[in-house]
Amino acid sequence: MKHKEDYYYDINRRFLSIVGQWPYQKPKARLFSLAFLLICLVNTFVTQIAKLLICEDEQCIFETLPTHILMWNILVKVLTFRFNNQKIKNLTDQLFANWDIFETQEEREIMKKYAENGRRYVLIYSSYLYITAVSFGATSLWPRIMDAVFPLNTSRPIMLIWPAYYFVDEEKYYYYIFCDMLIILMICLMGLIAHDCMFFTYINHVCGLFAVVGFRFGHMTYKCNIAERNLMDFLDDVYHKDFVSSIHVHRKALQFTKLIESIFSISFAIQLTIVTVAVSITLLQVSTQLHLNIAEATRYFLFIVAQLYYLFCFSLQGQKLIDHSLDIRDKIYNNAWYEIPVKRQKMFLIVMRRGIEASTVTACQIYVYSLQNFTTILQAAMSYFTVLASFNE
Repeated sequence: MKHKEDYYYDINRRFLSIVGQWPYQKPKARLFSLAFLLICLVNTFVTQIAKLLICEDEQCIFETLPTHILMWNILVKVLTFRFNNQKIKNLTDQLFANWDIFETQEEREIMKKYAENGRRYVLIYSSYLYITAVSFGATSLWPRIMDAVFPLNTSRPIMLIWPAYYFVDEEKYYYYIFCDMLIILMICLMGLIAHDCMFFTYINHVCGLFAVVGFRFGHMTYKCNIAERNLMDFLDDVYHKDFVSSIHVHRKALQFTKLIESIFSISFAIQLTIVTVAVSITLLQVSTQLHLNIAEATRYFLFIVAQLYYLFCFSLQGQKLIDHSLDIRDKIYNNAWYEIPVKRQKMFLIVMRRGIEASTVTACQIYVYSLQNFTTILQAAMSYFTVLASFNE
């Protein structure tokens, strides 16, 4: 399906198509891509679980868990799109259809700005995660590089991209294992990025809708300056049409937000739990390896920075949605509402009443994604880290 706004969503389309999640993809292509991604995840689960089974102490388990938890998080994201396939299609249909409700060039420019912002978020987010993933993987080559530059009497212990057991001699087949892990990491990370970036695009789109509503309410008295003040019937008709069109867009934005919430709410609750535990365990590994193995500590440091960046991006998008939904009431209040016919002024109260309640993205209606709650999650992760560190002493 081709749309004239495809430019703003082309990166999302490519990511989702590769992992078999694009709503307009052919069924066979979707099934093949999704099956390939799931095979990569199963490959990772088998080798990581095998490593956990042969672990002889707590330290080995804690070393394996962070990346193992990451793979479960990716699986949750992939299944979220798979099990909500029809809702995702409806949401994407609305994403394109909403462009047809704008009446002026100014409104289209507002939506273009927000669509461009969404595209920019996708580029920055995906680039950062891939750069971090490559850096994380490259650090595992450090012992081999040191062996070549500063050789010892014996080879340094090998370091895999993540702890795993491949049922073969890891020293002999190291480079094969390294390539397998790196390829799997890039493919699985694509499933994570496809999910997250489409969510960012949805949020920026609904923020654009709220911005258009605010623009309409903020300029509702503009026609009053170019019309005769004594033509009250004409003015009343003008205000009625403007008000109805503004309410229509506002309702579209609220419906769009509710559909986002229905798709991601349960998934976000699972993901939030997973990431909070992962941050705590990774902090433990950083503190443990800091004085033992600088290379390992660096790897875990990169991993925890990526996890915090992930949480911050979602909190930032949730905060944007809250701010834009609440901005409607301010736009109405700052408008020259006193110049509008009295019966239209009363209608504004209905919109302002709805504007008191912020539109949010939540995790099962328990946790609201916002910058304020971002610090709450960090505090919870630090608390779990303290508990784990006390048991690890």
